Amino acid sequence: MLENRSFDHMLGFMKSDAYPLDGLNGNESNLDTTGIAVTVSKDADFSGDLIVDPGHHFPDVNMQIFGNNAGTGDPTMTGFVKAYAQMGGSSVIQSHHIMKCFSPGPVPACKIPVLVTLAEQYAVCDRWFSSVPGPTLPNRSFAHAATSVGRVDMNPIWFEEGETIYELLAKSNVKSKIYFHDLTMAMTFKNFLQNQSYFATFDDFLNDCDNGRLPAYSFVEPRYNNDNVNHLAANDQHPDHDVAEGETLIKDVYDAIRKNTGLWESTVLLVVYDEHGGLYDHVPPPATVNPDGKNCLNPPFDFMRLGLRVPAIVVSPWVEAGAIDHLQYDHASIAATARKLFLGADWQTKVLTARDQIANTFDLNLTRNAPRTDKVDFNAPHKAAAMARAADTANVNARIDRQAALPLSDLQKTLVQQAHFVNQHGLPPDQGSDMTHDGVKTQGEAAAFHAEVAGSFLAPRVQAGRP
Repeated sequence: MLENRSFDHMLGFMKSDAYPLDGLNGNESNLDTTGIAVTVSKDADFSGDLIVDPGHHFPDVNMQIFGNNAGTGDPTMTGFVKAYAQMGGSSVIQSHHIMKCFSPGPVPACKIPVLVTLAEQYAVCDRWFSSVPGPTLPNRSFAHAATSVGRVDMNPIWFEEGETIYELLAKSNVKSKIYFHDLTMAMTFKNFLQNQSYFATFDDFLNDCDNGRLPAYSFVEPRYNNDNVNHLAANDQHPDHDVAEGETLIKDVYDAIRKNTGLWESTVLLVVYDEHGGLYDHVPPPATVNPDGKNCLNPPFDFMRLGLRVPAIVVSPWVEAGAIDHLQYDHASIAATARKLFLGADWQTKVLTARDQIANTFDLNLTRNAPRTDKVDFNAPHKAAAMARAADTANVNARIDRQAALPLSDLQKTLVQQAHFVNQHGLPPDQGSDMTHDGVKTQGEAAAFHAEVAGSFLAPRVQAGRP
């Protein structure tokens, strides 16, 4: 699960007569604050377009959908440019960037060859919506637990989280794991704060793929901060992080699974994004059900409608190439699919919330009678330039150094506060970090803080030989 990109922004221009997904015609537009129509374009860049982080809190999303912060009236999907103009530091001209989308080609325009290739060669879901019309944390909460327990905010502590899919699977002796790079919000869940058994690093994921130790259900989190000490780039694709780094992460996950035939033929890989990040999409979010009867009071929200569309691709040798899935999904479909695959005949009664109980399951894309044996080509001519850029080590390191010195985004500040909570409440006093979250001001400092806290958190498992 990557960060903050809408479906149209990433994949909308893949639409054609031969590939009829619900994408862009090329004439979709929004008015800016001066009344000028800003039309979608296929010139989004790796980074630099969205130096000011687009708004994606609940009132911002209302503005984007309804044209007002209260969320009243018809969902015209015409408030994206005006919403971006409201962000501090964003000019009228910069607000136009919210309509920039990526091109699937031809030479040399394609900057997201991995995502586009996987979409072309497997199944793309063109009606996968984020679970909440709001920011990262409540949407990631839905991915873990099919609820955000009545919250649409970015308050860092999720100590009162509901039962997660990992715990539900464990009741049937089904193993699961969250593989992370620098941090995961799930560490602050009440049942996980002092329980390392559900966590491992991304290096562990690669090793587990190689050695046949991958659990039945795995959730992979990206790197949220640039680490200038270890020369590790943020690969979450959160604006304005470099999109090519997220491409590399997606390919690394795919390659780790694909090179092990037994693993490949028994695995379904979902590539998905947590929410749209304020970026343009033309499809109004549909209605849904409240997961658990909990409503948000400030701002008022009853959880009876979904957030915006996000890219979602189902990858498996059991999927036909070029498949387009028009069913409605949201992040609760992740838990629903895991339940269906692993919990046996009574999977429909073993649920987390009302949301995953009604959610469609994406295993319906596994339609083949025999697994495919072909290997996809990420280096086709119109894609080679982007792959070469991702491999340009000298420029990558320079970019990491620059971005590591940047101040923290709202998400990164929240993750620092979450790491502080884990440091204070999940570790023995003699094992916690001496750093204070108040002193973490840059991405590089956040990376160092996360490394120290997460390393201490996982230390008992490492010393025990990692079950």
